Amino acid sequence: MTQETGKPCGEFLEARDKSGNTITVFQYGEDTIPAMKGLLDIMNPQQHMPQLREMEARDDDIVVCAPVKAGTHWVWEILTMLTRGTTEYATGPKEDTMLEFRSVDKLNALTSPRVLNTHLRLSNLPKQLIEKKCKLIFVVRNPKDTVVSMYNHMSAKGSAFAYKGSFDEFISMFMSEVVPHNQWTRYMTGWEHDLAFNSDIPRHIIYYEDLKQNPFHEIKKLASYLNVTCTDAFVDDMVEKCSFVNLKEGKTNRPDNKRWQFMYRKGEVGDWKTWFTVAQNEVFDEYLTKEMEHSKFNFKYTI
Repeated sequence: MTQETGKPCGEFLEARDKSGNTITVFQYGEDTIPAMKGLLDIMNPQQHMPQLREMEARDDDIVVCAPVKAGTHWVWEILTMLTRGTTEYATGPKEDTMLEFRSVDKLNALTSPRVLNTHLRLSNLPKQLIEKKCKLIFVVRNPKDTVVSMYNHMSAKGSAFAYKGSFDEFISMFMSEVVPHNQWTRYMTGWEHDLAFNSDIPRHIIYYEDLKQNPFHEIKKLASYLNVTCTDAFVDDMVEKCSFVNLKEGKTNRPDNKRWQFMYRKGEVGDWKTWFTVAQNEVFDEYLTKEMEHSKFNFKYTI
């Protein structure tokens, strides 16, 4: 599938588990984007991705980069509070600032400073974000909790993905080459390479588990990275507002956010232990050892 210029413009694929259950994705370069029901009402990915690459960046843009279900909503909300200097929740959902799901016109209409977010690789982000050395925040979460969260996200009632397979079938698909969204190990090792190769790009790596264990300390580090001055009392209020229970209630009770309720589940660390069987855990550990052997990421609480 090509554009008139002859340049690749991507294609739609079906990620299929061993029982034939499918999830539709749009593959573009190094990325696969979930083709959610209603997504094409927002934008045409064949047209959008090249336009996104050429989108004008602003010097004060901030971009949250993360694999799917790594805590993007959580970190994005914290960043909007820090940049706006208020502990009030953002009026809209983070999807309104998501690079792959919003048109360039809508992204351009956002007021500064923009806290953008994405599950894309560096090669598909706006080139000017790199040229202008905009600040990136990369979120890391242990893969076992990630896969549990992805399964519940994609099979939940009301989810646009409507995945019908079992958790065991989903794990097998997660470890395969064609998966729902980015192949996880390729995405993580790809970002490690991207960041190492572009050593002058500002970046702050935050671990989901550290943010859960010591939110005050991690928020203070984010504020320092963003050159934002805030009092301890302000951070304490943020910690309270951004606890998972309060954040879920505060965001999904808004009429314009109710459609995104399935995005919030438990937000726990170590919930994978209630899902994985011993056999599944052994296979998954072998997969991680093989695929992430040279990774410098510290995947916490996977054992």
